[in-house]
Amino acid sequence: MNEQFTLEVQLNVEHTAGSFGEIAYRWFDEVSAGVAAEARAAVAPLAATVGRPPTPYGPLGEPGTVFGVVQCTRMKTAFESRTTERNASAAGMRWLRTQLADMPAQASMWFGRLDEHGHRSGRLLYLRARRLADSPDWLRLEAHLDESEFTDPVHGRDRQQRYLEAAWPFADEFDPGFGDIDYTFDGETTFETSLRSPERPRQWWDHTSSVNHCREFLRGYSWLTILPKELAAVVGGAGALTASGAFSQVRRLRHGGFWLLATDDYRDYDQAAVERVFRALAPALRAGTPTQWPRRSGESPQRQVFRDAAGTGS
Repeated sequence: MNEQFTLEVQLNVEHTAGSFGEIAYRWFDEVSAGVAAEARAAVAPLAATVGRPPTPYGPLGEPGTVFGVVQCTRMKTAFESRTTERNASAAGMRWLRTQLADMPAQASMWFGRLDEHGHRSGRLLYLRARRLADSPDWLRLEAHLDESEFTDPVHGRDRQQRYLEAAWPFADEFDPGFGDIDYTFDGETTFETSLRSPERPRQWWDHTSSVNHCREFLRGYSWLTILPKELAAVVGGAGALTASGAFSQVRRLRHGGFWLLATDDYRDYDQAAVERVFRALAPALRAGTPTQWPRRSGESPQRQVFRDAAGTGS
């Protein structure tokens, strides 16, 4: 049986880009409209309040029915939180917008289908926006999806394009300090994960705070990499990025950063392509020799080059 992995679309947006609440709302509204329009339409007429089963642990509805919920989590104390949810209907989206006016620690949107028991299951779409205590000046915009959506022989290219087209306006408008599409490590990049070792399991550049320094060092590299404007000259600018042959797309973003897509088709992003991207972006990466950890079942692969980026150039 083939293992199934989760991909994460991630964009790191700084407070100078505008209201976090408004940016987060647009992320939920626009990405879901572009990627899961049919699911949005299916739940649109519902009331905001989520219905509860008549009996404890009973079914929420007919098996196979599309569901969609939005949730907001606020920290009551440093160790205690409270989560509220509504349907991702038109009424629920109005509720979400009022909640995001005072940006919570985390907000999310989940679409799926009720399983054979009438319980929530599956992932037609999962979006998240969050602020972590160690990086309060940054908003993390995320979308999680099954890698099989991108590798599907029939619909894979269409799904890839939908996510890329949904992410592009945010990358172009909000001057992100970093962005990528890669295997998920709960917000940490593959590169950051590989820079750990038994001697340095947690450092100031770990995933909770490394975003604070993403305009000084590139957090990682992947199939899609968003390079901030501050690091463009470090890698030689548009000319060097294009000449490297590492990217099928080198698109300059409105504020001076770059949208770098390694291959037109995600399925072509093999180890040789990873090597090309690494060499092109190595001057912007933090120095240090990555560690290839033994991978346990269910863990994401480390799609990396296990060499020190220091001294490596395109």
